[in-house]
Amino acid sequence: MFKLLKLLLMKYIIWIVILAMVLPPQYVLAGWEITGRIIDREGNTILKRYFIQDNEIKVEKYDLIYSCNLKTESIIIVDPINLVFVKTTLKAYQSKMLEIKINIINDLLDFIPDNQKMEYESLYKTKAEKEIVLHDFINDSLIIRQLADTVKLMGYDALKFNITSNGRKLEEFFFTSEVNISKDINMGLFLQYAYLLEPEDFTIKYMVSKKYLETVNDGLVIRRFMFQDGYRTEWQVNKIDKKNIPAYEFGEPDLCKEITLDKWFIRRNQTDDKFYDDYE
Repeated sequence: MFKLLKLLLMKYIIWIVILAMVLPPQYVLAGWEITGRIIDREGNTILKRYFIQDNEIKVEKYDLIYSCNLKTESIIIVDPINLVFVKTTLKAYQSKMLEIKINIINDLLDFIPDNQKMEYESLYKTKAEKEIVLHDFINDSLIIRQLADTVKLMGYDALKFNITSNGRKLEEFFFTSEVNISKDINMGLFLQYAYLLEPEDFTIKYMVSKKYLETVNDGLVIRRFMFQDGYRTEWQVNKIDKKNIPAYEFGEPDLCKEITLDKWFIRRNQTDDKFYDDYE
């Protein structure tokens, strides 16, 4: 009996070893935790962290946290300062933003002469839709050029690239193929969410271009210098961990109050802290 148990145990151990050898690495360590910092145009440092696994992405900053499931289009957005959050979807968020903008447009049209209202209504609505839905970046003047420089950043070999448009430099970035997150994130799709939730990031408009996505596929951009209006903004990855991301990282936050999407948008435009009195 003892020999039989010993034989079964040995077979079990052998199977574990075989599985560990033949399974692809992503089944052993499934996701990524990427930590970095932004240096804005005023020189302020803002820490930022990404959790990425199987097309679920969580983005953390001191004043905003959001989780996106690219397979279901669900979004959880958290205000970590005021401890409130909202659960929604990509389409619902876009629809609510468009509704708000249409209401503003209708108010503006009251001041437009009747013979010009139709023209301005079409113009304003087209502009509003472009501010909400990220479209393909079609610009023949956009040039992404690999430079001769190769550097070592965080222990990884990195290539340097320049992005220009109409002769104006938009960005310099460093890319490594030694860290490949492409199996865990559809970058083109994720940018649709980031465009809505981080509208201050002007680079998203050209990041969605086919030229950019093809350049950074199968790797990771670990440092960026972005230029706008004579100012420079930086993004620098400080730490990369390949690890299994627990499900709770993408779930509802503890110690936060859930509010409706309508209240979320009211909160965005509300400067009086007494707004929160109605649910406390």
